[in-house]
Amino acid sequence: MLKRLLTCFTLILILTCAATSTAFAKPTELTQINAFDVDNETVRIEISYNGDQIDVDDISTDVKNGVLNVDIKNALPGRLNRLSGIRIQSGAQDLVEKIFAGKEKNYGTSIQIYLYSTFKGGLKVSLEPADRSEKKPNRIVLDMKRTAAQDDWSMFDSDFNGNGRIIVIDPGHGGSDSGAVGPTGIKEKTVSLAVGLKAQKLLTAAGYNVIMTRTTDIDVAAPGVSDATELQSRVDKSPPNTDIFISIHCNAFSNSSSHGVETYYAPGAVKGERLARLLNEELLRLGGLYNRGTKSARFYVMTHSKCPASLIELGFITNPREEKLLASDDYQQKLAQAITNAVNRYFNQGGSD
Repeated sequence: MLKRLLTCFTLILILTCAATSTAFAKPTELTQINAFDVDNETVRIEISYNGDQIDVDDISTDVKNGVLNVDIKNALPGRLNRLSGIRIQSGAQDLVEKIFAGKEKNYGTSIQIYLYSTFKGGLKVSLEPADRSEKKPNRIVLDMKRTAAQDDWSMFDSDFNGNGRIIVIDPGHGGSDSGAVGPTGIKEKTVSLAVGLKAQKLLTAAGYNVIMTRTTDIDVAAPGVSDATELQSRVDKSPPNTDIFISIHCNAFSNSSSHGVETYYAPGAVKGERLARLLNEELLRLGGLYNRGTKSARFYVMTHSKCPASLIELGFITNPREEKLLASDDYQQKLAQAITNAVNRYFNQGGSD
């Protein structure tokens, strides 16, 4: 009888311990978010966690107004609300501005990843198990492409539309005016036109009405006319309801070591200054050259435009390294994307007010 009672007591004790263990099992807890550069095309965000394995079906993402929202069911934010819980490394700061995380209803976590609002790359979500050799815990991995999505990369943040706004792109020089010439003979007029045409294509695809002051290697007015006549003919390409005017140039100097990108606006032009600043930011983000800043100047096309206007110096064509970059089709495409990004940010953040 005593043996039977001891057996029953043991069973009850085992069941009670099991129930207690289940009731007090450690919940899945997010421990850290780390954003870093994988390569020139990809930024990775790793969300580390402890506890039970997260199912990919518990993760949902969407992008709206430049914010990547990540909702994770059955996981608590844990230490993410601490300063040390979120880290954005320098290589990722061209894409990721800031990250916030908070507890969501029904035992979940909501993460907001603030991106540059014009980002039109792609997103992949995957799960990585703990790796003891690299001292890494379980992770949710978000891989983000900086450029347009391809293959199985899903497009996002594509809801912004130019809504037919009129953008005038002015490729500097042309025809009888070659502009500056680099050490290997690359001409400013060639680079400015190539970048302008690429920007025209991107902006048109984004829903803008793009007007080019020139689409071929020509003088806009006529060969041999005065500078003022030529420049005024470019300004005259702008309809009265033009939204913004962007003139594209390459810099030059007698010292071949001079380098970097800079943007200009007319003195006192508040909206022009904002446009120039956004262009500067995006050219730095995608082009990666030294920043010579955003400056005011009385360039003819800016002071005579009746809309917000900016002039871009893409780099020094007289610098051997930058001449090579400016002549590169891939680099020209990056510059065109930077111009498009800046235009989108200008309107997406209240530039049409």
